Amino acid sequence: MRSWVRDHAVLTYALLAYGSSWAWWVPMLVRGDVVRRGDGWPTHLPGLLGPAVAAVVVTVVIEGRPGVAELGARVVRWRVGWSWWLLVAGTAALALLGLVVPLLTGDDIPGLQAFSRYSGMGELGLAGMLVVAFVVNGLGEETGWRGFAVERLLARRGLTATAVVVGALWAGWHLPLFWINDSFRSFGALGILGWTIGLAAGSVVLTWIYRGAGHSVLLAAAWHTAFNLTSATEATGDVVPAISSTLVIVVAVAVVRRDRGRTRRSDRTPHGGRTSRRG
Repeated sequence: MRSWVRDHAVLTYALLAYGSSWAWWVPMLVRGDVVRRGDGWPTHLPGLLGPAVAAVVVTVVIEGRPGVAELGARVVRWRVGWSWWLLVAGTAALALLGLVVPLLTGDDIPGLQAFSRYSGMGELGLAGMLVVAFVVNGLGEETGWRGFAVERLLARRGLTATAVVVGALWAGWHLPLFWINDSFRSFGALGILGWTIGLAAGSVVLTWIYRGAGHSVLLAAAWHTAFNLTSATEATGDVVPAISSTLVIVVAVAVVRRDRGRTRRSDRTPHGGRTSRRG
């Protein structure tokens, strides 16, 4: 069994991540529960920890304590260069557009409390919301999707291919949320298409961040949380998520183009011939 899991580590991880999260979400779906911003119950948040649980369990099975210790080291890796942390801060700052857009449209300007009304979370204040969102949405997801799945696939695939595979698994994992999360339920056909494109772009950007920042789960979790601040709170409305998603798509296209250029160059020897590519 251990040998099979080792040979199919990412598949085993994905099945366990789906199972762990859906074990919380599917009963909610059956009961007809709907998660809303600012309401602490019913909540989908415990299900977001599924990827982290799956990553730890599969790592224990195939690598034991040394593997868990190495995963833990990547989870707390914060020395990654100030430019990466500036990227996180800049992404979080996009949430302030929630104040700018109403000034331009003549709508009511949201108060500070609106920035702390997060999907599936009660009134915890801004600091409390940030802590819970970082632990559950950030570390809960990124320990698994980037810290385990991307970590393993990057060893034998390029950035773009890795992001596509993990992005597809990550998208499917969200499926029950389209029935139990009020924000997902309101998408409509065009909204679902936009969400899918945005998530694919997010997978590319997060894979780029993770690889570029020395395989830091901590930084990936921080950026994930920062991006959610632009879309998961009451204050940002509909316009700010569209702006932030568009920026992520632009960055993702640039990353893919750069990755393809590097791949083409690495396929050629200094004499103009071709060599086999790793992975």
